Amino acid sequence: MDEVNRNRLEEFRQLRRQIRHSEEYLIVGMDIAKDRHYAFFGTATGKTLLRRIVFSNDHEGFRKLLDQAEALRVQHGLKKVVYGMEPTANYHKPLGEYLIKLGKTGDGFGGRSCGACLAILIF
Repeated sequence: MDEVNRNRLEEFRQLRRQIRHSEEYLIVGMDIAKDRHYAFFGTATGKTLLRRIVFSNDHEGFRKLLDQAEALRVQHGLKKVVYGMEPTANYHKPLGEYLIKLGKTGDGFGGRSCGACLAILIF
């Protein structure tokens, strides 16, 4: 493993330790598909906040995701949001780029804080 990947792996491990059992994170897990994506909202302590929303793979759908995440974050008194997705073909790229463009990510993988959103994790 080269130095860059070693550093990214260590950043991921650090972020995982930071999040685990914390009561300040909203975790948004996304299942990526071609036209529609599915998102689950929960906490690092295992509490389900919203089992599923379906959103389109476009600006309107991405806005729906962010609005829902912000509403749940505020409603439950959480401080930070972590978005996680598994890349599927190239279907994850528009959403990932949208989140990055809005500053909803540290560095695309690691744990640099940026306001209420901590990072976007692409597994």
